[in-house]
Amino acid sequence: MPQNNRQSEGTTSAQGDQTLIRTTGQYGLDRLSAIAARPLMGLGLLSALLLGVTSSSAQTSTDAAVAAGENFLWQIETPTNTVYLLGSVHFLSADQYPLPAVMEAAFDEAEVLVLEADISAAASADAATVMIDAALPEPGESLAEVLTPDTYELAQQQVAELGLPFGLFEGFEPWFLAVSLTSFQLIDIGFEPEYGIDQYFHGRATDADKPVLFLETVEQQFNLFEQLSIDEQRQFTEQALAEMDLLEESFNEILTAWSTGDIAGLEATLFAGFADYPEMQAIFLSDRNRDWATQIQPFLQADDDYLIVVGALHLVGPDNVLELLAQQGYQAEQL
Repeated sequence: MPQNNRQSEGTTSAQGDQTLIRTTGQYGLDRLSAIAARPLMGLGLLSALLLGVTSSSAQTSTDAAVAAGENFLWQIETPTNTVYLLGSVHFLSADQYPLPAVMEAAFDEAEVLVLEADISAAASADAATVMIDAALPEPGESLAEVLTPDTYELAQQQVAELGLPFGLFEGFEPWFLAVSLTSFQLIDIGFEPEYGIDQYFHGRATDADKPVLFLETVEQQFNLFEQLSIDEQRQFTEQALAEMDLLEESFNEILTAWSTGDIAGLEATLFAGFADYPEMQAIFLSDRNRDWATQIQPFLQADDDYLIVVGALHLVGPDNVLELLAQQGYQAEQL
């Protein structure tokens, strides 16, 4: 959308911008998705949550996964190196630590860490500018003009319940409201981006002076939302707001599936929400998975070992990264 056509009202103070960046950047954009869809399971997880995924389908195979003792971690052995792919959850609590020993061992063995995007950059002033530019609406696309009166009233109520001023969101597009509320709600119930898997290993890599590479820029992640039509934004925002009360139950069941390596359970829970939004699935998952698989292939031909940490949703379902790599002859083993 042309920048010179965007509205400027609703832009908040620098402090407010940084607060929103903290919850909607690389963690809520799975991000959001993180779509705080980043920074949320990066964009993938938040996207699924914002699409109104409920918890009813998460029970498919958890018992079998517990028995198998598997993790959301895969290993690809090549003639020259080992590459680990770890499915991340971008919001966690301290209760999820310590992580399974096999995840820590994968980090210790890897010479290079690869993340979706630069977590430290997500909290910068430049990232705030990018986010605000992506979230400012075209004329006629403000919340009051796009949402139904009932949904607009519900949004005001939910923002008030979180103790936030509605003016913080009123001048932005609907996706920004949905992502922000989901992120703030996760924090309110005890899940913080500071405990996210990617944040944790980024910190460990910094402490160990281990090289860190990134598959995307923060700008690329926020720009994903500019590909959404206003109708798509309205639909998933209205659904997300209507089902916000289910978020805690849904997220806990997602964590159960993740912590037990339950692929089928996570697929059933998260991908159900994309059934009515095929274009969003392509934007936030399929297209990015193809790009990442292409970027990962040189890592599989290197001498160094790599640990690649991406949102768990990118490692399951149709056109996932593991499947795309398998098509190129790289078979992964779940650990």
